[in-house]
Amino acid sequence: MTAQQKVLGNFSFFCGVCIWSTMFPATEYLLNNWDPVAITFVRMSGGGLVLLVAFALLEDVSTTLRAAPWGKIVLLGIVGVALSTFLFAWGIQLSSAVAGALIAATGPIVAALIGVVFKQPLQKGIVLGILLAVSGGICAALANGGGTADFRGGEIVVLLAMSIWVWYSYNCQRWLRGLPQVSIAALTVAAGSIGFAVYVGIAEVSGFQDIRFGTELKEWLLIGWLSIGPASTAIFLWHFGVSRVGVTIGSMYQNLVPIIVVLITISLGRYPTYLHLIAGVLIITGVLYTQIRNLFAVH
Repeated sequence: MTAQQKVLGNFSFFCGVCIWSTMFPATEYLLNNWDPVAITFVRMSGGGLVLLVAFALLEDVSTTLRAAPWGKIVLLGIVGVALSTFLFAWGIQLSSAVAGALIAATGPIVAALIGVVFKQPLQKGIVLGILLAVSGGICAALANGGGTADFRGGEIVVLLAMSIWVWYSYNCQRWLRGLPQVSIAALTVAAGSIGFAVYVGIAEVSGFQDIRFGTELKEWLLIGWLSIGPASTAIFLWHFGVSRVGVTIGSMYQNLVPIIVVLITISLGRYPTYLHLIAGVLIITGVLYTQIRNLFAVH
């Protein structure tokens, strides 16, 4: 892997995680009138359409479809995309956007542990880097003040969602090796969207679950953003980054999530404290330390 590819991979992670982070406050706002199933269904359907259009414009569709391992794509889509997306929304409902961001700071630990299962060696400096980055994520979430980051049960659901996402990230690159990254993103998200749509249809017809959709224009604009941002662009950028520098390094960037969530709250009238500054220093130090150790490591 060339230095340029590593730079592109890191830049993709940074942009993708910044986009994905907006999912936490946006979802928390939507949960006032929407339920997690409705949010997941609409954002995934929109994201799937965006990615399929990009796939059709950028790739040889017929050749890719013939070569695609559909059984694995369906499994990755339903479990890795649909289930994790729903669990994120449900976890935020049971806790809060800030609490969810706090759990996102454990992403490097989850990725490192799951990576060992997939026989991925721990990268040089990863332990100290993880400790620094996670400490920064915790500081960022706590800096939002008071009891907003108190655990209320949904954090476990968010942690499960993150674990499933890491599993999905590893297996996309293992099982779908050779497929372009936009194809991987488009096909797995589309498969997950179709699978989740089947569930929504059964739930509506049978009355098994009362699915609540909002009606306000602002809510639908937010859902539109979740579709073109976190549910499509961010997923493509994530796959691109994973293919260049791996899941473990990518998960380090998830420690930016609490910072971004806190910055969004600043726009609502809350202002940074010394904890915000400490958090930023810790996160950047953790990410850069791990990257520099690997850049200069002797292989």
